[in-house]
Amino acid sequence: MSVAKVLKSFPRTFWVANTIELFERWAWYGFFMLFANYLTGSSDAGGLEFTQSQKGVIMGVGTGILYFLPVITGSIADKFGYKRVLFLSFLIYISAFILLPQLDTYTGVFIAYLYLALGAALFKPIVSATVAKTTQDENSSIGFGIFYMMVNIGAFFGPLVTLLFKGSQLIFYISAAMILVNFILLLFFDEPKTPEEKEEAAGNSFWNLIQTLLASTVIFMSLFGIFLVIWLIERPLFIVRLFFPYGEQIAFRWARFVNTLPIGESNKSVFNNTTGIFKDTKFITFLVIVSGFWTMYLQLFFTLPVFIAQWVDTSSVYAFFSEYMPFFSDNYGMANGQMEAEFITNFDALFIIVFQIIVSSVVMRMKPLSSMMVGFLVCAIGMTLTLVTQNVVFTIAAMFIFSIGEMAGSPKITEYIGRIAPADKKAIYMGYSFIPVFIGNVLAGLISGDVYQKISDKVEFVRAEAMSLNLSIPTGLSNNAYFDTVAQKMNMSSVELTRHLWEKYHPSQIWYVIFSIGLIAVIALFFYDRFLIKDSSSK
Repeated sequence: MSVAKVLKSFPRTFWVANTIELFERWAWYGFFMLFANYLTGSSDAGGLEFTQSQKGVIMGVGTGILYFLPVITGSIADKFGYKRVLFLSFLIYISAFILLPQLDTYTGVFIAYLYLALGAALFKPIVSATVAKTTQDENSSIGFGIFYMMVNIGAFFGPLVTLLFKGSQLIFYISAAMILVNFILLLFFDEPKTPEEKEEAAGNSFWNLIQTLLASTVIFMSLFGIFLVIWLIERPLFIVRLFFPYGEQIAFRWARFVNTLPIGESNKSVFNNTTGIFKDTKFITFLVIVSGFWTMYLQLFFTLPVFIAQWVDTSSVYAFFSEYMPFFSDNYGMANGQMEAEFITNFDALFIIVFQIIVSSVVMRMKPLSSMMVGFLVCAIGMTLTLVTQNVVFTIAAMFIFSIGEMAGSPKITEYIGRIAPADKKAIYMGYSFIPVFIGNVLAGLISGDVYQKISDKVEFVRAEAMSLNLSIPTGLSNNAYFDTVAQKMNMSSVELTRHLWEKYHPSQIWYVIFSIGLIAVIALFFYDRFLIKDSSSK
């Protein structure tokens, strides 16, 4: 079948769903790529001046929950209908984007971001499910290729638009406007369901949808949270069980007890599917290993924008664009002759758009585990190299290395899960591939928070330097004003003080942490492949 015939074979709902995905990713990345520096940036540049630790908690926990909740929201979408759940998702999205810039306290921003994450969690499983339902074996490869292309186009252009308004509340309102476009597209979205399924969904009111969402979220998070704590506590007890066997593990006894509670059949089904996965030791081991990759990968959003803004000299890129492409220096440069940090990190999305097909064609014949090992290692090397220098050209080159590893390893995770899943549980296994992304976000938040603050945070270092020299600095200054005042009292320019802090405090040492996580994931995956996986056909 020719490409033209394949493209014509997709129904209207397929194209509408992918266009909705494009605008949703545009809205999300337009805000999210700038979020780390918004939380920690100087108040005179539109930032909130939260600590790195506070930023890590907000982004780690909030985004982690976003990837955890789809196990609930997916089943809710099946019950109440995709269109209705999309409408609620867009409503939450827009109200959250309007609410966020009105808040400037840690608690307020954290709660608002959790609210935003709920809207994203409602959206996340629907478009991919729609693509799956509107494609067949002969066109699914191209269908999902189009889907991922839409994701990357949105991820690339979103930050380019919002960066034009960095420092103002408009970045949030632009994201809200992108979601508003999806309300119009929703008019052309047809449920990819059978008439019987549509009739069943129509019988449930919008108010019932909201009630079910709130109740299911609280019930599932509470009951599964207890199961997870018990399961984790029991892991070190395997030696005790060798000498004093006590039968079925307590965690699964709790799971059987939950099935006797009046929580509704839908909640029981989701709970049983989730806890049942924990009986597959090989699968859980794989998910834990892959969470190391996501922890390292997510530093692209959590740590790198802050590191570049604080430490990397981007003046050479500014000078290049100023001479040859002034549009970019005029719109994405700053008054001090530097480029916006997010403009630099956005090169990753550009590299993926340009090189994804080439990299995919190279690794398509590799076994998923082999491709993942190579990809994870290259990705770890690339992310490490972005953090070892103040030379922006070196940083961009390192990001290219990082993107090659990302393109080689990340898509193979889903492919591998599809291969190892039992024939009658493929949908369940694919649905729970969110676990490593959830874990990765939480751990990435910890590293970009407390760890970064202690090892690499420029704000902490300049305050420590001022204290060590007994400098008298006025109170109430913004982070930028405080830094400039210290530089002035030390008879240095801001560039000279940055260089002094770099050489004295060695903020690049955070690369040890990030590379170690990536390397451990690669080594663990190697041993998983060699010693835990016996059936070569599963690879």
